[in-house]
Amino acid sequence: MTGYLPVGFEFAAEITYPISEGTSSGLLNASAQAFGIVLTIVMRQLMTKVSVLAANIATCVLLAVGTLLTIMVKEDLKRQRANELQRDPPTPDDESNVSS
Repeated sequence: MTGYLPVGFEFAAEITYPISEGTSSGLLNASAQAFGIVLTIVMRQLMTKVSVLAANIATCVLLAVGTLLTIMVKEDLKRQRANELQRDPPTPDDESNVSS
């Protein structure tokens, strides 16, 4: 999972542009910490009251749900598009070709 974090932070910065990268990474870190705390408490209760197998199955289900949610995220690379527009601003000829 640790190898996925830089990719996730970069993607979050892309889809939340023009919000600063620090804000999106800070919110991701805070939500990951909160989720980790809740998940630790819930899994501990599940292990003591039900079984370790139940906690493992619940973890696998949560990972599968997270994978599906990740797949469903719409890829909208706003920051990359803004950088390309700064490098090559559209000319009046480009705009007339788009409208026809």
